[in-house]
Amino acid sequence: MLGVQLVQEQRIRLSITPEMKQSFHLLTMSGQDLTRYLQDAAEENPVLELEEQAAPFARIPRRVDQRRYASYDPLLQVKDAEPTLEQLLIAQIRMMTIPEKLENISIYLAGCVNDDGYLTVELAEVQAAFGLPMNEITAGLELLQSLDPAGVGARNLQECLLLQIRRDPSAVLYAERMVEAGLGSLVPFHPGRTGSRLGMTSREAQAAYDYITRLDPKPCRSIGCTERPHYIIPDAIVGLRNGEAHFSLHAAGNPRVSMNEACTRWIRDEAPDEIWSTRAAEARAIIRSVHLRRRTLMRVLAAVMEEQKRFLTSGPSALRPLNLAVIAEKIGMHESTVSRAVNGKYIDTPHGVYELRVFFASGIGTTSGDKTSASAVKRRLKEIIRTEQTQQPYSDRHLATLLAEEGIVISRRTVAKYREELQILPSLERKRWD
Repeated sequence: MLGVQLVQEQRIRLSITPEMKQSFHLLTMSGQDLTRYLQDAAEENPVLELEEQAAPFARIPRRVDQRRYASYDPLLQVKDAEPTLEQLLIAQIRMMTIPEKLENISIYLAGCVNDDGYLTVELAEVQAAFGLPMNEITAGLELLQSLDPAGVGARNLQECLLLQIRRDPSAVLYAERMVEAGLGSLVPFHPGRTGSRLGMTSREAQAAYDYITRLDPKPCRSIGCTERPHYIIPDAIVGLRNGEAHFSLHAAGNPRVSMNEACTRWIRDEAPDEIWSTRAAEARAIIRSVHLRRRTLMRVLAAVMEEQKRFLTSGPSALRPLNLAVIAEKIGMHESTVSRAVNGKYIDTPHGVYELRVFFASGIGTTSGDKTSASAVKRRLKEIIRTEQTQQPYSDRHLATLLAEEGIVISRRTVAKYREELQILPSLERKRWD
């Protein structure tokens, strides 16, 4: 027969309170996201009050009514979104004096061009949609391909390059013949073999190849942007004063929050229902989370700048290897907390605006026993390749040897990886024959 008995045991359980979860959430936010979050919270909770700070050096345009802007936001001067590529192409077509039927076909085709400038529809589909002969559809395509920029409306890369070459009065001799022969002869490229196959000298083949590499394979990628520009307001500012580092949080991304005095006094004196007491508790929790976020960011920032103090005087080349564990141990916090504080944050330095994660660079061993950052190795690798002889470019193995002579221990595979990240071609494709 089963009996019932009371058993006492001790357990350790980690629980996260709603306020802790809120603190973690605010810590991961950037300054702009935090401002929007607090604005929404202040609209929903009348007990919470958001103090807007005026920008002291912001210049307000004459046409702007200053009475409407107690705190002027410089982002109000940001340009509106640019017209799309389709709108730009249609505007060119509207300026032409052409038959209405041809205009309709070319406008339809303009709507089928992707952001890179390539036509994404088959002409047979266009013919089926309009029910017209193929020669009229082709005439609409030729009109589209005559628009600016050169290369728009191409159906493949080869046609795109040919359109640019044929419209360029200063095109290099044999460039069109080389592209018509096929792009397979360009990668990898050897001027002797290519020249003998196409009936030209090695010098002429090299000149044509150099001209082709300067053409744009995506002629429309820089115009008619469909995405709105992304503006960065740094979360912190770091500078040097008399050789000492001074840093502070940017006011635009760290608004001040407080309790509304009138609401707080009314809740304390009148003792309304529990809803208002809950609102007051929520406001206090948000204020504590904001203050905790500010203190954590300042501690992390101070620790990072202390480790990377040479960066302020010498620039990015002086970055040293650093990881989250070092900062976490230095300030007595968990590594995950440091990761949340660093994520998505930007800092304004004397050398420009950088993402805070840039200062956490992986280390490469040196013969002296110290370590240098991967970004410094990449910059040195780029400098070596820039000064090489174009007739005899360095191979990846030779680059690794040259870096080893400077005390940087690195393998050929790592050199190839860094070269690809820098978007530098292999030695065979960098070689030039004069």
